[in-house]
Formats: sequence, structure tokens, C-alpha cells
Amino acid sequence: MGYKIVLTADRTLMSTYNGSQFIGFAACFPKVLPQWLYSRIFCPLKASAEGMSRTAPAGLRKIEASLVKAGFRGEEIAIAHPERLGKVIDSSTKVVGVTTSDPLGLGPASSTFSSLIRREPYTSHFFRKLLKDPALMASSAKIIVGGPGAWQLSRDSTRQMLGIDCLVEGEGELIAPQLFADAVAGKPLPSVVTGGPVPIEDIPLISGPTVNGTVEISRGCGRGCEFCNPNMRVVRHLPLERILEEVRVNLGIATKITLHAEDVLRYKARGMKPDRAEVSKLFTEACKLSDRVGLSHIALSSALAEPGAVEDIAELTGAKSGRRRVYAQTGIETGSPSLIGLHMKGKAKPFTPDQWPEVVRESFKLLGDNNWVPCGTLVMGLPGERQPDVAKTLDLIRDLRQCKSLIVPLFFVPLGELKDSDFFKPDAMLPDHWILLAECIDHDFYWAPILMDELFAQNRMNAAKARLFRLASWYMQHRLKPYMELMREGTNPIRQDLLGELEKDRPASPRDEVEA
Repeated sequence: MGYKIVLTADRTLMSTYNGSQFIGFAACFPKVLPQWLYSRIFCPLKASAEGMSRTAPAGLRKIEASLVKAGFRGEEIAIAHPERLGKVIDSSTKVVGVTTSDPLGLGPASSTFSSLIRREPYTSHFFRKLLKDPALMASSAKIIVGGPGAWQLSRDSTRQMLGIDCLVEGEGELIAPQLFADAVAGKPLPSVVTGGPVPIEDIPLISGPTVNGTVEISRGCGRGCEFCNPNMRVVRHLPLERILEEVRVNLGIATKITLHAEDVLRYKARGMKPDRAEVSKLFTEACKLSDRVGLSHIALSSALAEPGAVEDIAELTGAKSGRRRVYAQTGIETGSPSLIGLHMKGKAKPFTPDQWPEVVRESFKLLGDNNWVPCGTLVMGLPGERQPDVAKTLDLIRDLRQCKSLIVPLFFVPLGELKDSDFFKPDAMLPDHWILLAECIDHDFYWAPILMDELFAQNRMNAAKARLFRLASWYMQHRLKPYMELMREGTNPIRQDLLGELEKDRPASPRDEVEA
């Protein structure tokens, strides 16, 4: 084999999620489903006989490209299947690079679900399984870990427990080549390195396909929410021709393309209002190359500020005609104007914080009218949140029931400027929080079966897999049923006797140390 460098990620990042990025939310579930069912339906993986993976997360492809650009030969680098490392790692391997988004299960979605169910989330389970792979543990290769979840590994003791030699926080294209070169040469590595925003000219073109055809079009956000990574404040847009080149790379094996940015609607915008002409040009050119073009994230304020861009994308992708739907993740965060003004003034721009609840309502209606399906997140337990704030969010979520959508409630996680705040946990929940949580779950169980049927048809999923999806949905709904009645009454449904039973099979993990 002779691979000096092996790049990989755990199952929850390497999976295609059966063709839908939004099924990827299942990576944050606590371990309540039988593993065979979870792995087959929510998180399937494919590998070659040699243990290689045909696709990889977009961030991992960027690191691969940066290494080649720095002088490493492509044949020295392997993109490895996370559960076939023994076929790839050998005595020639000097360094293993791992990207992660939620290594300890402390991210907003996984910490929310696992706090309520008190089982380890799949994200941390599979990350730990990867680092404990026998082939990796038997190797003398250095382990370098990076990615959006790197912040969870900041403690020296946590990295030592997991056998991590070097942690890369922030963007890695500029600093990774030297770290990997030092590792290959046998030189000592720093325990932690921080990378700042990478200029557009230094973001390399990928040379291999990404998971679900993900193509980065912009990097950063610029809205300045206090709980976001500082790097997100520097907005950079990639040139159209470079984007199209990465689309072509993916079309070698991909059946769809996912244009990715924190807010796709603001591609090449000079301020907070979208540039309709640039967005339309982007989708026009991408749709010439593929008849299945989707996107990752949008901002609701961008949609309402330039409804023409929403309409253009619906027309170009076939959503307007009903041929398919456009799915987009977006942030609701709260229905409280005062919390928007306190922590995320830029989120509402070009509107004001006082207009935020109406921005959400009108944006959801606009998106629905154009056959878009928003998947909205909201944050419970923001610093300074009080009962009136929760009540306003509850009113907003009830108003959204008529909109075909998914709503994911998240517990506040201290990040960015709020990193010194406390994690929000179930014992801090007000009665209104429990009612809000139940309202979100009811909303999702109402719309999920309808959306699943549409998604199965759109992705041409076979009948057997569709039945397994429905089985998994029924199983989760059945497991939650005893809790739901109490939550609707504003009562904490978590019973210590149940928690004791659930805790029995949860293995110790570095997460326990961090939470302690």
C-alpha cells in the first residue's frame, strides 16, 4: 500500500445519509435504535475492497487538496473508510488526519437529545470507535484532528485519553501542510494549533468527490451572533468558475449537488441584502451541469429581503413545478425580539430585532409557497432568557404548524463570545420550555411522514428502505409517547428510575470528564 498519509472521519461524517443531508441530523440521536437499523437506514457506508472511501466530507477534501498543492503526491494520500483502516494503515503510514464535527457529543443537537434521553449520541460513539480502531492503535502514526468540533477536544487530558497528538482549531488549509510534513519527517508536533480565516486564493480546488456532492460556495457568515465561531465573521465568496469545476468533479459519481454556505442566498452579496442576479446566475450555471441541485443553509431574513432569489431557485431546480422540493437548514433561534437584540442583532438584518417574529412567519410562508422545506433550529436556554421569551417562541412555533417544515429544538451550548456561560440542561428548564419542546416534537411527527414519502420519491429510494425509515420513525415516536403527555403539561418527564436504567449501558467517555 505505502500510504504516508491517511485521511478519514467517523461514520457519521462519511455517510451519504441515503442521499439526504438532512437525514444527517440522525447522527446526533442518542443510541436508542438498534445499531443495525441505525447504520443501514440513517448512516450507511460504502467502501472499496481496498478499504478506501469514494467520497469524503468537503472539509477533508480541502485538506487533501492543500497537501497536494504543498507538494505531497496524490498516491501518498489515502481517503480511508473509517471501519476498514486495517486495509489502509501499515508501516508506511506516518500520519492519520481525522476531521470531526462533534467528537464528544457536546454540540447543540446531540447534547440536547442525549441530555433528555441520557444515552451517548452516535456522533461521540463512532468518533471514539474510530480512534480505538485496532489498526490505528497499533500504528506509530501521529494523529492530527481538526474540523468544526475541534473545540470539544481543547483539554489536554481529553486528547491524551484519546491518543490525539495534535489538534487543529479553525481553518486548516494554510497550517495543515506543514503539520503533516513535520509528522511525516518524524518531527514533534504542537499539541494545539489555531488557523485563522483562509483567503480565497489559498482555498484549493478539491480533486475528489464529496459526500452528497457538497460544493462550498462561500465561507463565513458576517452576521456576528455572539455564540458563533469568530472565523465565521469573515465572509468570503468563491469565484463561480471554481464552484462549477468542483461540481464537475463531483458529477463523476454523484447523483446530486449540494451548494454549501452559511447563507446560500447571500452568495456574492456586498451587504446583508442578497444579490439576486448573482444567486440566479450561480444556480443557472450549476443546473446546466446537473438536474439535481440543492443547497445547505439559508438565513430567513435573506429570504424575505429578496424573495425573487427564492423564486428563481425554485424555478431553476424544478421545485416551482412540483418536480422536487428544495430543502434548507435555517436558524429560527428564538421568538423573542429582546434576545435577538441582545445576542444576535445581525441575524435580523436588513430588518430590525423587533421585526424578527414576523420575519420568521413571512419567510416560512414564502418558502412554502415556492415548494421549499425549511428545517429550522431554535435555541432554548440562551443567556438572559426568561419565561416571557419562551412564551413568545412558543407562540411563534405554533404559528408555524401550518408550514411544511421541520423544527429542531436545541439546548444552548457556550461558544464564541458566550463560551464562559453554562451549558443549558434539563434541570434548568421552565415549564414553558417543556411545553415548547413538546410542541416542536408534535410539529415534526406531524410533518415527518409526509416529508419522508416525498423524499423517498425524490431520491428514488427502494420500498424496503422506505419501510425501514417508517419503522424507525414509529419506534422513536413510541419511545417518546410516555414523556409527551407530561411535557405538554409543562412537567419534567424525566424520572430518575428511568435514567438509572438508561445509564447502565452508556460507556464512560471523555464527554463525562468535560461535563464534570
